[in-house]
Amino acid sequence: MCIPLIARVRSIDNAEAEAELVDGRIVQVNAGLRPDVQVGDHVLLDRGLIVEVIEPDQVEETLQVYQMLTDAWSEQDAAHI
Repeated sequence: MCIPLIARVRSIDNAEAEAELVDGRIVQVNAGLRPDVQVGDHVLLDRGLIVEVIEPDQVEETLQVYQMLTDAWSEQDAAHI
């Protein structure tokens, strides 16, 4: 299962963008699939591509879902030890 990363777009130059991940890391990504993306947008990244633009209020909600998945996987792993 692939979980897209959440980031905020810092700059765009043609189809290349610089984005900041929620942990503060800066990454170079391709915006070619989403020519509508703007600086400041929150986006989902998968394999170096911007695959979706999300609303700011969806960021926290999505992070909560990711945390729930992490907790469930941790519990599952602990059950197999």
